[in-house]
Amino acid sequence: MDEYAEFRQLARKTVELLESDPSKEKRKVSADNTEVEGWTIDRGSSYSNEKVFSKAPGDFREAWGNNGEIILGVDGEIYSFSWHKEESGWPTVMTESSSLRKLEARDLVGSTGKPFSAYTDKLNRLRWS
Repeated sequence: MDEYAEFRQLARKTVELLESDPSKEKRKVSADNTEVEGWTIDRGSSYSNEKVFSKAPGDFREAWGNNGEIILGVDGEIYSFSWHKEESGWPTVMTESSSLRKLEARDLVGSTGKPFSAYTDKLNRLRWS
């Protein structure tokens, strides 16, 4: 069995273990007409910034979001979920965007250690967190 097949097997086994434990809460995320239910493996990086250009009403921009939250889906696939919100103008307008994509093997290979070792560790820890 190759390394990716082993990783996929671990992902499926982790889903089975998490499904059998009612204390392990799932979350649902959706973007681009796709919905995924599963467990957060990695939180990604959050950001927030505000820029006031002048004291005039509506002359500001505030943005916040999260880049690259990693989710183990109930289907055993690994997904990346990002979202962004922004407020600006007068009257104030809010815009929202998000993206959700299934990660491929090449997305899961780390820069150090064995291939898939970073995500293997995250899956192994997920059961205990």
